[in-house]
Amino acid sequence: MRILLVDDDEAVIQSLLAVLQSLPGHDVRSAITGGQALQAAIAMGGIELLITDVVMEPMDGFTLRDQMVARFIGVKTIFISGYDLSDYPEQTKNHQMLAKPIDPADLLAAVERALAPPAPVAVPVVRAVAAPRAVAVPVARPAAAQPVAQPRATAPAPVARPAQPTARPAQPIAQPTAVPRAAVPQARPAAAQAVAQPRAAAPVPVARPAQPVAQPTAIPRAVAPVPVARAVAPVAVPPPAPEPVPVFEPEPVAEPEPPAAGPAEIEWATTEPEPAAQDGSVASLSLMGQNVGAYQILSLLGEGRWGSVYAAVQTSINRAVGLKVLDPVRAQEPGMKDRFIADARAKAHVQHPSILAVYEAGEAGGHIFYTHEYVDGRNMAEIAASGEKLDEPTALKLLRVACEGLAYYHGGKIPHTALEAQNLFLGVDGHPRLANMATQPSGEQPGYEQQVQALGRILFGVLPPGVRLSPGLRAVLSRMVQTQPGSASGFASWGAILQALKALEPKVIPTAAAQISAGDRAAIAAVEAARKAQKRSLYTNIASLVSLVALIVWVCVHFLVSNERTLDKQIHIPAGDFLFAGGESVNLPDFWIDQHEVTIGQYAKFVLFLDGNPTTQFDHQNQPPIKRSDMHKPPDWNVYYGRAKTGQAIHGVPSDLNMPAIMVDYWDAYAYAKWKGRELPTEQEWEKAARGTKGFLYPWGENFDPKKANSNADFNFANPAAPGKVDGFNYWSPVDKVKGDKSPYGVIGMAGNVSEWTGTWVKGKPVIKGGSFMSSDVKLDRRVADMDAKTTSESIGFRTVTHTA
Repeated sequence: MRILLVDDDEAVIQSLLAVLQSLPGHDVRSAITGGQALQAAIAMGGIELLITDVVMEPMDGFTLRDQMVARFIGVKTIFISGYDLSDYPEQTKNHQMLAKPIDPADLLAAVERALAPPAPVAVPVVRAVAAPRAVAVPVARPAAAQPVAQPRATAPAPVARPAQPTARPAQPIAQPTAVPRAAVPQARPAAAQAVAQPRAAAPVPVARPAQPVAQPTAIPRAVAPVPVARAVAPVAVPPPAPEPVPVFEPEPVAEPEPPAAGPAEIEWATTEPEPAAQDGSVASLSLMGQNVGAYQILSLLGEGRWGSVYAAVQTSINRAVGLKVLDPVRAQEPGMKDRFIADARAKAHVQHPSILAVYEAGEAGGHIFYTHEYVDGRNMAEIAASGEKLDEPTALKLLRVACEGLAYYHGGKIPHTALEAQNLFLGVDGHPRLANMATQPSGEQPGYEQQVQALGRILFGVLPPGVRLSPGLRAVLSRMVQTQPGSASGFASWGAILQALKALEPKVIPTAAAQISAGDRAAIAAVEAARKAQKRSLYTNIASLVSLVALIVWVCVHFLVSNERTLDKQIHIPAGDFLFAGGESVNLPDFWIDQHEVTIGQYAKFVLFLDGNPTTQFDHQNQPPIKRSDMHKPPDWNVYYGRAKTGQAIHGVPSDLNMPAIMVDYWDAYAYAKWKGRELPTEQEWEKAARGTKGFLYPWGENFDPKKANSNADFNFANPAAPGKVDGFNYWSPVDKVKGDKSPYGVIGMAGNVSEWTGTWVKGKPVIKGGSFMSSDVKLDRRVADMDAKTTSESIGFRTVTHTA
């Protein structure tokens, strides 16, 4: 049985994971978000049991359940929650529910009930196999058909009439599937039982090849799923074989590290590959474009002391992976191959939702390798080297993940390497991850104090200096880098640090289970009020009924009438010269550009089309094979679109179908434009539409006015629902709401709201233009040219152009 546990509280994960792992013969994994859960389920090859919290962001447990059921047949679900779910009978119907805090015995009992095979399947199979004990007398005496249901009562009958079954052997052979009672034509009851009994354990056709219809005896095997689950997820790590063999349970993600103490190697580098060496060393090994076993190599990510790390795709399931190949020169050293595999084995035993995990190890084509999840992001060493600084909410998330992961290593006494900046990652999705630093025991292990100091120094290196850092976070980091963390000025344990971090985190009011709208809740409350009001006066009943009708009308209008406006107008930009970038005069032919950014309602029509007409005809020719096979459905699309469609809040911010399409990467934007028969604007086209012929710095002129564009002038991450006091919006706005952000041609929203993909590429990456609700710089000559095409963000959208009227 493959079990997936999902909860956004690390403490709950750790406590329940320990209970579930006590069950023998099951593959148990965990995740802290709905997106991670879906990735983990795919990596496991599907799941049979989902145990999930309900109140989570951005994907709640009910939505996660629906997505799992849509992807994997037969998934069972156990909901866990600290909230009363009695208001949601439809969502919880036929599902087990456990209230937090969860008693281990209750959890095990719920899992046992979920593992139990369904009775309606088991009973008919057993009877169909055992029925032949009634022998074959009914062939000559139809009236005796009744004893089949009670074989014990009719056992003497075949003894008195032995000749009939043996005289007609052909009929019993042809009848077992339709009439099981005549399946064993034997004159002696004892012989009949001897034949019937083994059929429950082994297929009869082995003993009787003339009976191909005896195959139904294989049915009982399908009723016992546990051995199948074990076979899918082998745990043992065999020695390297000529072909790749799975050696670990397929876990979500993993980053290998060498067993020896010392500086950790760079596992995922997002920089350009280093030039190949000419002396046969590690750097000279190049496998780009080749296949290693079941993996196709795409690009070189970095070099380490073991060998090279590549981005690859597991072709059988189209899964992106990181693939670490042992340097062939070092592989000749005595014991090196065994050390390499042993290191992978140590990492495979690590199970923590924020720590990367290993998939498979093996040998193919003369290469020793193991694979782990491909991490799309950068580590702290790369961010620090670039001179970038993180915002405090991101830093808090990084600190929390690192502390929880290091506490896991220390608490479990798991040998691991010392923490370094390259061990802490920030994905493009905003989720931090900790490298898998587990290794074989080798020498002295890093101590608690050393790790705390290292973590504090790493975070200081990627945060704004001095007074630009809030006093609370600065105090925590200062205490961490004290020479004696156990003293009064430092922290005595990882738990103490986590407690201090939680005190700094913004207080987020738990969102309602299932994330339904206020209208839904009001209608439910009104129905309940009407039921109770039956015992009151007629006047109260009438008042309640009127209120109920008003609420029902409101809900119907709210949910059945679309909130989408018609915003598909294009603006004609005439041919001629304009001032581009720093003042260069450029002449462009005329074109037409969307007056507004593409909305989530417009993009939804594209997703709906692809759902009914799966095709790759709109894909960019350079779209990489590791691009998710979701037919251009952005991450958590069902959450964003579902809430916008019904007018529900996202991050506490009102939303509707007129908000910009967000979380789309370049490949999605390109495909949508092609589907519409259009293109993404070039950087020059975008700037001309935004700046006019005079090359204004802002759509309205040369001077910045914070009230005219949706910028970060009033962006409040800690309190998303807070109303904007400068431009009127905290997060994004509907694309037609900020009237001041209007270019000389009448194009809306080019300075703020969301930044936009363009069709121009620089050094292998597409150019992004314009500011956003998170930007302080909303100048129209601003460009971002270092974002990967697969980047997704709530602050990036797009618009399209056409070159025909």
